[in-house]
Amino acid sequence: MVKERGDWEKYRERLLRKVKDFEKIKVAFSEEKTKFEADRKSEEWGRKGLRGKLRAAEDLLAKEHADWKEICKKDNQRIYAPSAKITDLEAQNATLTKKVEDLEAGKERFEVQQFQPFPLYVVFQLSKSY
Repeated sequence: MVKERGDWEKYRERLLRKVKDFEKIKVAFSEEKTKFEADRKSEEWGRKGLRGKLRAAEDLLAKEHADWKEICKKDNQRIYAPSAKITDLEAQNATLTKKVEDLEAGKERFEVQQFQPFPLYVVFQLSKSY
């Protein structure tokens, strides 16, 4: 009986240690679970916050892209107007240059025709008749 009682006491002490360990583990588990839930919530909030920041950045980027397109459109118009004017003036210059060349050529032909001395054979024939 003494031996059984000793075995019983050892068993009881071992069981009490296991119960105390279980209680400690249970407390640690509940702390870990609470910490995990808090981390999960903070991650959710962090994701929501990051999504919000991402949406804000996308909106800002879209706005800046639209502004950039508008600025490019204005720059193109501002640059195209002088370019078109230069092209028109070059075309006008070419037509006027052609007209001037034609007039000068006509003037030279007129001067040649008007002030051209008689051809030699006409002069020779005229001199024989006298």
